Amino acid sequence: MQRFLNTLRSRDFWLRRFLPFALAVAAAFIARYQLELSDGVTPDFLAGQWPLYAPLNALTAFCLTLLLFALSGRWALSTGLSGLLFTVLALVNHYTRDLHGTALMPQDILNIATAAEVMGSYTLRVTRQVVTIGLLFLPVLAVAAAQHFLQFGRQKAPRIGWKRRLGRWAGCAAGMFVILYAGYFAPFAIKPKSTYGWAWQNTYYTYGYLAGTIESAGLLMNPIIQPENYTDDAAAAAAAKADGYTPAVTTVDEQEYPDIILILSESFYDFDLVTDTQADADVMAVTKNLPNSIYGHTVSPHVGGGTNSSEYEMLSSNSLMLMPSITPFNWLNLYGANSIVSYLDELGYASIAAHPYTNSNYRRNSAWLALGFDEVYFEDSFPTEEYYGNRPYQTDSASYRDFAALYEAMPEDQPRFGFLVSIQSHGDYDMNDASLDLVHAATDYGEYDELMDEYLSCMYMTDRAFAELTEYFTEVYEQTGRKVIVAMAGDHAPSFVSHVADKSIAPENDLQLLERSTPYIIWANYPLENAGQTSETDPLNRIDMCTLAPVVAEQAGLPLTPFYRYLLAMREYAPVYTAGNDYMDAAGVTREFGEDAALDEWVHGYFALEYNNIGTHARRNQALFSLNG
Repeated sequence: MQRFLNTLRSRDFWLRRFLPFALAVAAAFIARYQLELSDGVTPDFLAGQWPLYAPLNALTAFCLTLLLFALSGRWALSTGLSGLLFTVLALVNHYTRDLHGTALMPQDILNIATAAEVMGSYTLRVTRQVVTIGLLFLPVLAVAAAQHFLQFGRQKAPRIGWKRRLGRWAGCAAGMFVILYAGYFAPFAIKPKSTYGWAWQNTYYTYGYLAGTIESAGLLMNPIIQPENYTDDAAAAAAAKADGYTPAVTTVDEQEYPDIILILSESFYDFDLVTDTQADADVMAVTKNLPNSIYGHTVSPHVGGGTNSSEYEMLSSNSLMLMPSITPFNWLNLYGANSIVSYLDELGYASIAAHPYTNSNYRRNSAWLALGFDEVYFEDSFPTEEYYGNRPYQTDSASYRDFAALYEAMPEDQPRFGFLVSIQSHGDYDMNDASLDLVHAATDYGEYDELMDEYLSCMYMTDRAFAELTEYFTEVYEQTGRKVIVAMAGDHAPSFVSHVADKSIAPENDLQLLERSTPYIIWANYPLENAGQTSETDPLNRIDMCTLAPVVAEQAGLPLTPFYRYLLAMREYAPVYTAGNDYMDAAGVTREFGEDAALDEWVHGYFALEYNNIGTHARRNQALFSLNG
């Protein structure tokens, strides 16, 4: 006891041992702030992380310093190196969020090749936030210099024996265990264990970047969240709610099944939803006014990025609400998965999937084949090689012409299903000289002026290319009598949408919903029974991305699975359920669970069906997802 008291009275203890330790903790608070800054946390959320979650995140960052100190025994080296790593992480996270629309998450390591390819097409802007993150490394370096002086002065680090080394390791391990266990893994941990909702910001902004990342990492072992109170019987009961649903189109005979073309259009978005561009050309003159069509908006799972997320929801009708931390094609086993591919295969359709770019992005080659597409095609099958100025992506017009050749090569004695993911309008939007812009916005967007003009020009080209595609399929009908129904939807808004959106146009949750609302159009080369159909209560005619395939199947007059019938019936009550704040009702109003029990029941029923379909702990009732059980 006397020895302990003597130690506490020792000036050497406080200066050479405690103070370097305290400075390391202070540097961890700087790292924590860099990460929150890189996430774009609003001041209200930042203030709300005190008094619990800000210290928890700082101590979580300190765990890395402890690990390095256990290995090196040098506070200066440990603090400096961890500070450098967190600075780099913060910068990468800033650009990931800015260009992709979500924070950098653990699952992104499997997507690193695609991410690197995508990042290569963007100009990384050195913003004030980037400069601030970088400058915050300077006080960390100052702390490291002070630690070195305090711990060793002008002397070299002394050699220590194994006994002291083992003691250091044990002390650091104990400190890391206490922080992580008390913070995350104890029965009554500081941070709640399950916090993911439909927006990643809810977790990352409320609890902090590192706290959110730890939860996200935990989800990688079992990425599909089981809904509360789920049972297999609940899924069957939910499906029964839609037994009385009457399709909007009479089911046609097997010989009358139309060909179906489904297009996921890169960055196809209407800025009129969030700002008045005062453009000098009508950017969407075709798609908004095309005869014999249905126009509306699908709500994508992310803002400003995440093509594969939208692609998976479009094909599978499974919401990423239950898989908030994954890139679907990289994580999920898609063999035997229920999707529009398997559904149309049951109906005798031949199928192809195509993308005028590399087959490595999101493992599309293997993922598409796993889903059951008969043939898959990539850049070598798009020989036209037509580009817009200096942009390295094939134009939609050229892609549609090459896709038409693939379509014509499909079997004549079967109905055909073709899926195309376009590439023309991929970011960034500063690749062309201003003289090549086809559209110009009169509104002043500051540093985003040039990006807006090039982006609007891309949209103008997408719009006109769709007119060419409809003309082609009109000729197909006139010459062969083949009926074709075409559906196109945007995958997400461009990455800079939140920088130019008029924040006064709607409350925060509703604005985010608008930023996620991408145009869709359904057109047919034969009389479309519900052409011009819109929602009586929502002027934007919004549906969830997961609902688009069932809507197309219904408009085509195809027999519907119980799962599709449920989605179509739910559309009348809660048409959007994967983005915003918790779901959107038929009047376009965002709802939180608990406000309306009847609406809640529809949404909870959907998630029960989804989990029965793909959940780890569910016994799939295949009769709910197919036509023949």
